Amino acid sequence: MQLIHDEDHDRAHAEGHDHHHHDHETTYTPSEEVQEQIDKAAKASGATGPTRRRTLTGIAAALGGTMAGLGFLGPRPATAVAAEVRAEEGSRVSNFAASALNGSRTIRDLSHVFDNNFPVYTPYVLIPNNQQSAHFDIDGFNAMKLEMDEHTGTHMDAPAHFSTDPAAWHSDEIPVNNLVAELCVIRIADRAFNNPEALVTADDIRRHESRHGRIPKGSLVAMDSGWCGRVTRPGAFIIRDSEGNPHFPGFGFDAAEYMLERQVAGAVSDTPSLDSGANSHNPGAHKQLLPANKYGIEGANNLHTVPDRGAVAIVGTTRHKGGFGGPTRLIAVY
Repeated sequence: MQLIHDEDHDRAHAEGHDHHHHDHETTYTPSEEVQEQIDKAAKASGATGPTRRRTLTGIAAALGGTMAGLGFLGPRPATAVAAEVRAEEGSRVSNFAASALNGSRTIRDLSHVFDNNFPVYTPYVLIPNNQQSAHFDIDGFNAMKLEMDEHTGTHMDAPAHFSTDPAAWHSDEIPVNNLVAELCVIRIADRAFNNPEALVTADDIRRHESRHGRIPKGSLVAMDSGWCGRVTRPGAFIIRDSEGNPHFPGFGFDAAEYMLERQVAGAVSDTPSLDSGANSHNPGAHKQLLPANKYGIEGANNLHTVPDRGAVAIVGTTRHKGGFGGPTRLIAVY
């Protein structure tokens, strides 16, 4: 079997990803010219302190031209970089919202924008066919016709997706208190770079607990495999070997069992599925979690920008009657 694997791109992403999370400090040493641009960008964006150091890591490398695999070929105007800093910092909530959210100041979008070209998990998921159906200059308003599978883009797997039990929740039945949860992020991007079948294991979750404390009841456990940057690269989000078999990371069966012990609300992956591509014919993580009235969020974005522990996830999904899932706007606040 031959896997399609863009090593230069992934190594740059995985290395930057790993530095970002293990020591939370930049390890890139820019030139004086680049440093001057970074300082201008930081001043324009208002970024300061540890957050500035953390969020400027990728931009600094980009300015120095050391991440050409990510499409950055050299220095750019400070104004453009400042805009990136602001985006990487996340949107700042209003004073009222910060008070309501117990002082949280940053909000991040953990969902992808998707269109008809977004990679879907065929043959299980229908290819979307969304088209504009009304035009302002003709009809007096704009509207789109959405024709797509529930499991498109960043989306939810409802418990009933893998169960015939009448007690298994459909997407419209999930209690709202289950849709606001603490986010616990397990990082495996370093392993996933070398192994597209990498799994989050129970031991990974135990190591997370040794650093950050016990996984809270009702939380969301998320896998950050570094996969989110692949959605715009044909054949990279769902890697197909020469025989057509899919390859991407997922949750191991032992991790799913451990999450059940911790009574989580659900699990989040940045890949097309909770299960790895290799387990597509035996999706054990799905089979364990969903029938226990846990839900899954698949195809998450930007998990590398949120803390390992402490962010609050807000899950906004479609509430159609009897749904087995639905496109989801996943938001993190911290």
